[in-house]
Amino acid sequence: MPVANWIDLTVLAVLSLFGLRGFFRGLFREVFSLAGLLAGFVVASRYSDAAAAWGAQYWQLTPFFFKGIAFVALFFMVYFCFSLAGWLLHRSEKLLFLKTINRIGGVAVGVGKGTALVGLLALFLSSASWLPDTTRQSLEEAVLVAPLSQWAEGLWRLGKSRLLNSPANAGGAL
Repeated sequence: MPVANWIDLTVLAVLSLFGLRGFFRGLFREVFSLAGLLAGFVVASRYSDAAAAWGAQYWQLTPFFFKGIAFVALFFMVYFCFSLAGWLLHRSEKLLFLKTINRIGGVAVGVGKGTALVGLLALFLSSASWLPDTTRQSLEEAVLVAPLSQWAEGLWRLGKSRLLNSPANAGGAL
C-alpha cells in the first residue's frame, strides 16, 4: 500500500482550505462567482472591440489601450453583477430556509475549485523541467498527484476542444 508523503499532505491541506472557504462563502456565492468569471470572460471577449470602437469616438488614444480598458471594464461589470446576485441569495438563505444546503454546497463547490486548481498545478509541475530531482521524485511518489494530473489533463483537453470548436473561433456568433 502506498504511503502518503509531504506533497499529499499539502494537497489535502489546500483542499481543506478551499472547502472551508466554500463553507463560509456558501453555494450561492461560490457558484455565482464562478459563473461570473466565465460569463465575464465570454462577454468581454465578444464585445470588447465594439466597446473600444465606441470609446474611440470620444477620446483620442491608442486602439490597444481602448481594447484593454474595454475588456477589463466589461469583465468586471459582468463579474460584479453575478457576484451581487450570489451575495443577495446568500444573504436571503435564512428567509428561504436554505442555510444547510448553502453551506454543504459551498463546501462541495469549494473543494471542486480547489481540485481543479491543484490538479492543473500538479499537471504543470509534473511536466516542468526546472523542478529539482528530489521534488520530482516526491511528486512521482505522491499518491494524489497522478489522479489529479490525469483529471486536470482531461479538463484541459475538454476546455481546449471547446475553445477551438466554439462558434466565435470559427467566425460566427456565440
